[in-house]
Amino acid sequence: MEDVKEIKKDKIAIVACSGASNTGQITNEVAKNLCKDAENFTMVCLAALPLGARSAMDKIENAKKIIVVDGCPIKCASQLIGKYTDKKPDIAFQVMEDYGVKKVSDPNDVDLEEVDKITKDVLAKIKNLSN
Repeated sequence: MEDVKEIKKDKIAIVACSGASNTGQITNEVAKNLCKDAENFTMVCLAALPLGARSAMDKIENAKKIIVVDGCPIKCASQLIGKYTDKKPDIAFQVMEDYGVKKVSDPNDVDLEEVDKITKDVLAKIKNLSN
């Protein structure tokens, strides 16, 4: 993702639900794509937040921006950020609602073109935050 390099070098934490469905795995793929080429982007382990794991908490605390990508209306990532940190997401997305993706229980049913489209849209919104 060449566009990632145009974003200011502020620390940006990406929190994905990474759930056990296609929409959950789309969030994981989007987060991986965003972090792949940007040294200032970091993925936060969602499961580590309720455990108070220092590595996850430090990533949230040190982030200039927090981006949350949820897979479905339950919004696990958003809820856990709210419950276990004193931070609020700067941007929060929900794959089903914001992108019209139909949830299925098969976590392998991931459309990579859809992932790419969502990644580009999320990146554009991050760029707008950074300008």
